[in-house]
Amino acid sequence: MAHRRIILTLATGLALTLGSAPAVAASDPSAGEVASVLASAPAGEPVTVVTTTQTATGPQFTTEVADSRQDARELISDALDEPGVTVDVAHPVSIASTLDTSSAQAPVAAVATAKKPRRSNDSLRKRQWSLDKLRAEQVWRKSKGRGVVVAVVDTGVQADHPDLKGRVLKGRDFVEGDRNAADRNGHGTHVAGVIAAKAGNKRGIAGLAPQSRILPVRVLNSAGAGNTVDASRGIVWAVNKGADVINLSFAGKDLDVQMQKAVRYAVRKGVVVVAAAGNEGCSGPTTYPAALPGVIGVAATNRYDRVAPFSTCGPAVDVSAPGVSIRSTMIKRPSMGLPCRYGQSYCLMSGTSMASPHVAAAAAIVIARTRHRLGAAAVGDLLTTRATDIGAPGYDTASGHGFLNVRRSLLGR
Repeated sequence: MAHRRIILTLATGLALTLGSAPAVAASDPSAGEVASVLASAPAGEPVTVVTTTQTATGPQFTTEVADSRQDARELISDALDEPGVTVDVAHPVSIASTLDTSSAQAPVAAVATAKKPRRSNDSLRKRQWSLDKLRAEQVWRKSKGRGVVVAVVDTGVQADHPDLKGRVLKGRDFVEGDRNAADRNGHGTHVAGVIAAKAGNKRGIAGLAPQSRILPVRVLNSAGAGNTVDASRGIVWAVNKGADVINLSFAGKDLDVQMQKAVRYAVRKGVVVVAAAGNEGCSGPTTYPAALPGVIGVAATNRYDRVAPFSTCGPAVDVSAPGVSIRSTMIKRPSMGLPCRYGQSYCLMSGTSMASPHVAAAAAIVIARTRHRLGAAAVGDLLTTRATDIGAPGYDTASGHGFLNVRRSLLGR
């Protein structure tokens, strides 16, 4: 959150201010400036040069693809001559799910769980340990997230899934440039189900905020991969389409200007932005967009209130939430990269990708309960500062402020 992110601190201990990202503003480009922009471009691939311009409707991104490094240098040099723009290159991002579904590690001191209330009648509800842990049925007595729009910026969403039909708004596809945000991977549909799957319909699962609405934004391809330009365009589009919350269950290792500006635009417009912390473990690098100011970075925990071994640690982590063996909605023909079978409508998946939508759903619950009267920062503070401490006393870089406690976030409201 912004109160502890005046600077972005990498796991190596190097501090980097927003102004010191590789991108540079237009002004008398030198060879050094061009080299600085080009330094973080993916090796062995065509280079996508990105120029960002501020407009009344948010940052706008223009791209040109260079087949060689020399061509890229020329494009960057030309772009740096243009007034009023910033220049960078596109960086890769990908889904933050993992094949690791292990949750056998026993607790040292588990979060106390009260007697479980009667569960909703969804056929797979008893297999959703995450909703038991979050006391979903008790939370629903106060709020189910009614009417709150949660943008799932991801691989798309299967709008006609039986547990999502009627909950999904018309979206946008930034991968193929059309208005059909159908899911060709399965990851985005899984994320959407965690948030907004119908509750009490005697089928499948229940989402944590079952009366919220999903705005699908496809920015990742059928393999679950994409780039920061499409992702940034998707974020800006979601803001302008009225999203109250944006969930970003993907991660990349590069800090770039387009993602910074897109997230900053969302935060300034009062949108709650939630992102997966990444699946690199405690020895891995800082990941983005979770590490950006104003973003709620989410770590993954198992059913025993232990942070999952794959969950990325670091100052990007604000809070932790269920992210191991999470059952949710799935497309009939999922990507072979997912641990899901063809023909099944539900699947178990693990990753900070699965933890992040629990927090996005919690934000929707708080927003609906407070009738949109709280700003994004206030919503984020409720979710983080009222979390249940599960790691080292106080804030720690593995679980953040602790395990998501939606019920406590609603106390007094």
